[in-house]
Amino acid sequence: MKVAPGRASSLVHRGWRRLVTMPRAARLALIGLVVAGGFVGVVLPLFSNGGAPRAEIAGSLPESARAGSQVRIDIAVDNVGDSIIYPVCVALSGDGATLLSANFQGLDQVAASANRVCGGQLTGQETISITLVFTLNHRGNTDVRLVPQQGATVIGPLFRGTVAVS
Repeated sequence: MKVAPGRASSLVHRGWRRLVTMPRAARLALIGLVVAGGFVGVVLPLFSNGGAPRAEIAGSLPESARAGSQVRIDIAVDNVGDSIIYPVCVALSGDGATLLSANFQGLDQVAASANRVCGGQLTGQETISITLVFTLNHRGNTDVRLVPQQGATVIGPLFRGTVAVS
């Protein structure tokens, strides 16, 4: 069905006339509803905490280390999802590997428990730097594995590397 140009402009004119002749309180209420609807439709989705938490670890392990001495590595944990990750945890595993502590963002020094360290939170698409301190006690090549966690739940792929321990 085709609408004639005169009819469309007539509809707009009638709508405008109704808006202008509305009582002031009703007009303000209508404007308030439009603004509230715009807020809900545009701004509210920005605060959503949806989706499963997902994170990735980036960094590098040293090529070699001395048995029993402390090894410090800098890693980054990147929240690749949209949800908030709290608490951010990193678990370490490997033959003879013992996680001692971590420093989150250069601010929080946290002692490890059961080869896992937790601290801070990550909002969607945020990255945090962590300095891990651990020891390696078995001589030879040690496969070191790090995994990002939210509490005790694994939320990302394994980060691994081999360290020659002498």
